[in-house]
Amino acid sequence: MEFLIAKDELIRALSRVQGIVEKRSTNPIIANVLLEVSEEGMRVAATDTEVSFVGRYKAECARPGALTLGARQLYEIARLVPTDAVSFNLPEGSGQMEIRSGKAFFKVLGLSADEFPPVPDPNAEAPAISLSSRELKSLIDKTLFAISSDDTRTGLNGAHVEAFNDGAETRIRFVATDGHRLSLCGRSFEGTIDWPGSLLLPKKGLSELRKLVEDGDGVWRVSFTENQAVFCRDAIAFSMRLLEGDFPDYNQVIPSSWQRRLELRRDDLVSALRRVSILAAEKSHPVRFAIEGGVVVVTARQPEAGEAREELDAEVEGADLEVGFNARYFRDALMALDTETVLIEIGDSLSPCLLRPGGGSESDELYVIMPMRLE
Repeated sequence: MEFLIAKDELIRALSRVQGIVEKRSTNPIIANVLLEVSEEGMRVAATDTEVSFVGRYKAECARPGALTLGARQLYEIARLVPTDAVSFNLPEGSGQMEIRSGKAFFKVLGLSADEFPPVPDPNAEAPAISLSSRELKSLIDKTLFAISSDDTRTGLNGAHVEAFNDGAETRIRFVATDGHRLSLCGRSFEGTIDWPGSLLLPKKGLSELRKLVEDGDGVWRVSFTENQAVFCRDAIAFSMRLLEGDFPDYNQVIPSSWQRRLELRRDDLVSALRRVSILAAEKSHPVRFAIEGGVVVVTARQPEAGEAREELDAEVEGADLEVGFNARYFRDALMALDTETVLIEIGDSLSPCLLRPGGGSESDELYVIMPMRLE
């Protein structure tokens, strides 16, 4: 095995797998990255057996072959080599890769490629739907933050995915909740697949996919099986194993009516929450919303620290109300919105709060936040 590759191309390939490879595992092979070289270039693969990545990159092949090398160690070498080209040479019968760049020389012990777990093929033909990078990024950004990090909350550790036809178009919808808040976002798509039913995409998988989606435009081909979701774009394929468990009926959480409705500038409310929550308790970040006529007063208080208060102008329908929320939950939802204003619908002080894009937007997007009892 022998090949030459540009330093920047090598860094790009290895940087994409750093969040995937397993740091601590009883199986050392999944701490490695698989390098396969042929006349078509270099194929790079990484997996932790739950999340997998494979991509193809430009390289000059002198002798084809395959070997796995420590992913983090190899990435550090790639970043620090002194020249713009890096040569790799694996002598026949050896398990040590020789890496040269200028006057720098490394011998790195590898493991056989035969032991590496299977990874998705970016060229595989399967029934799929098409989503632009912008649409896929939006689905992830608007739901990822609400996924539960509690491993004991079966069914809440991933984003629920479903497809439906609203009469005019076919849409895909991501929904996530941690029991205290819920986020929902839908987008239209092209293509048809035999939908396998309820799907749960794991948080780690979505976090890593988000990095790939952000790295360039283009159209992603998305396919689902009974236990796996595969996302392909050009010469890149990323897969994640679906989670087991039942996602709750989220429609029961979404309020169907309101007694108070207010619309105000999103950025103003985000800034006010940041300032006021400086004096909110660090554990639960409680803030009080007082709706008083055409004004919303946001307050935080700690007996041992002090008090913060800020008034915001708003368009208000309904009677006055005082209600408490976790400021961080509220701010996360506001930051996911893209509109200039936010529409907030509230029942009473014990009812969930519903946030939607303001300005008359018909977007398939909403956020639900449970209230807090304040002293």
